[in-house]
Amino acid sequence: MDWLRVFAFGLLILYHASVAFFPHFHWLINSPQTSETLARVMDHPRGWRLALLFFISGMGTWYAFRGTGVGDFLHKRLVRLMLPLLFAMYVFVVPQVWYERMWSEGYDQSLATFWLTRYFAEGRYPQGQFTWAHLWFVAYLFVMSVMAAPLFVLIESRLARPVMAKFRALAASRGIYLLFLLPLAFNLALSPWFPRQTNVLYNDAAWFATWMSWFGLGYLIARDHALILPNIVARRREALAAALVLSLALYLLAFTPVVAPVGDYDNATSAFRMLLMPFAWAMILALVGYFALYLNRPAAFLTWANNGVFAFYIIHQTIVVAALYYVLPWQTGMWPKYLVVLSATVIGSVLFYEFARRLPTPLQPLFGVQPPPAKCTAVKAPRMEGAVS
Repeated sequence: MDWLRVFAFGLLILYHASVAFFPHFHWLINSPQTSETLARVMDHPRGWRLALLFFISGMGTWYAFRGTGVGDFLHKRLVRLMLPLLFAMYVFVVPQVWYERMWSEGYDQSLATFWLTRYFAEGRYPQGQFTWAHLWFVAYLFVMSVMAAPLFVLIESRLARPVMAKFRALAASRGIYLLFLLPLAFNLALSPWFPRQTNVLYNDAAWFATWMSWFGLGYLIARDHALILPNIVARRREALAAALVLSLALYLLAFTPVVAPVGDYDNATSAFRMLLMPFAWAMILALVGYFALYLNRPAAFLTWANNGVFAFYIIHQTIVVAALYYVLPWQTGMWPKYLVVLSATVIGSVLFYEFARRLPTPLQPLFGVQPPPAKCTAVKAPRMEGAVS
């Protein structure tokens, strides 16, 4: 799970460093030089990366919740998620909006002036300035944790045993492929009232329910991983084959529609969603299966990166936007600019984390850093079963 988390957030950083170079895509800062090829390549992870992040977060939430009470769990979620979110909204997100306003509006005052006179005074972004930007994911995760905490207690009760037994039986069989129907059903049912993905919570019910479904599936599978994970590992090739077939279908029908188009990310029709959800689930199952089989082992890099992944997430988009602001005016080709932006983002995120983990312990949570977990003895997965400790 830790390797998968590092992979997922690394992919997120790669994606956000790329979006300014997509044609026909409105972002904070857009490059006049774009690449259709880059956009089409990134269409693939765009279909499953967020589902994977919420799924992994659900798995991690099971580990955080087990052995604790609801009050203790929610207190820890508050410290781990909300404190860095609020601190980032008041500090680290501000330069993103400042650079955007300088780029698009010609704003010429200092960051301090913008922060003191405009950021808090003009209302909510995009009409105003105040925003949680890319950190909407953290806000959603906290709300999900609060909403789901009573359900976590319920599924451990005697009342839920028959339902949980049926879920285990389904998830331990080929029926696991059908679990994508949960997020799909929520998305299709709520989309007529909430057609757009907004990332602002109060008017985003269709996608919030979708993300919470992936989150819940991650929690439930982690809870019974000893029984379910061997099934995922055993069927990893099936899942990968399904993902490849659905990838081909999406490229032919949506991303580069050479057959009858069925919609795309901007025009998310019901037909498009009915391809996208099983595609995301097939990718999740394939990745979990292969990672559980081949990467169920500790490493020094993993310990370092896993502890830093939240700090990377907090700061990476601010660095992307700053790098774009300074790099895009260069008189050179698109690909050198892209590589510089990507490199600056990676290096800057690492430096931010190295700085944050050297701060006094009480300040580290504000930067997304927490002390490394206590060391424990790793249990290597059997080669064909893939069970995790």
